Amino acid sequence: MQAKGEYCITAGEFAKMCQTTRDTLRYYERQGILVPKKNPVNGYRYYSYAQISSYYFIRTFRGLDCSVGDIKEYLLGGEEIRFDEFVEQQYDKLLLMRQELERKIRTIAGTRQILDQIRIADQGHPVIREIGVSWYFIFTEVISKPATSSGEIEKDIRRHLKRCDNPGIQAFPMGASIDKEQFMRENYTYKNVFSFTEEGCRNKEDIVEMEPGEYLVAVCRESDGDIRDTYREIKDLMKKESKQFDSDIYSLSIVNVIDPNEEHKYLKYIFAKVKQI
Repeated sequence: MQAKGEYCITAGEFAKMCQTTRDTLRYYERQGILVPKKNPVNGYRYYSYAQISSYYFIRTFRGLDCSVGDIKEYLLGGEEIRFDEFVEQQYDKLLLMRQELERKIRTIAGTRQILDQIRIADQGHPVIREIGVSWYFIFTEVISKPATSSGEIEKDIRRHLKRCDNPGIQAFPMGASIDKEQFMRENYTYKNVFSFTEEGCRNKEDIVEMEPGEYLVAVCRESDGDIRDTYREIKDLMKKESKQFDSDIYSLSIVNVIDPNEEHKYLKYIFAKVKQI
């Protein structure tokens, strides 16, 4: 039983103390989960200090997407066992939300790292430079023929996207690789579709690590003309620097906009591990 005079906080004061609105308090009152004492003479509503903790209790679980019905049934129903079960359910739900948030953060962090590499490589011509981090890829073999454009490997991209629907794999940015021997013969047929993965991805048997080392890198956009011109510049640089490919050639699509009414716009990051001849 409430002590006499305990209901001494006006609705306005209570709302201010709890950093909420009177509309919210009225809503909770109508739902029967936070009921003030009503003065029968003037109709004013008064709350008790004990109800401050009740308000924050309600707000906390509302913040967990609990419905008013859930709060009434589980939290205010006086059944301790059901309340414990409800708290455990919400705790597990929050853990899943945290895992998903952490995954998104890792995806964004990985994309930032890639964009940093692109900014460094964007010098108007291919260059050879050291990359000090490992990259991890998951591949899907290209079986379409011919396979020299994204349109021609549409089915392979679809197969690859299905494999990307797993924790630790980020579908964007996505790219395609060209076999190093075919590249040197100027046969620019795609060999695999690839995406970045985390080192600890559960599909470990499918993951390929690109270790730190010396890489040929280039940035190519539509304003550079035919991409085959960039490929020829790459071959010329490899010959000049007495290098040979130590991996396939990877072409990562950052921007690829095809509009029938506009010029095809794209931005590709091309890279391959190299070694001295």
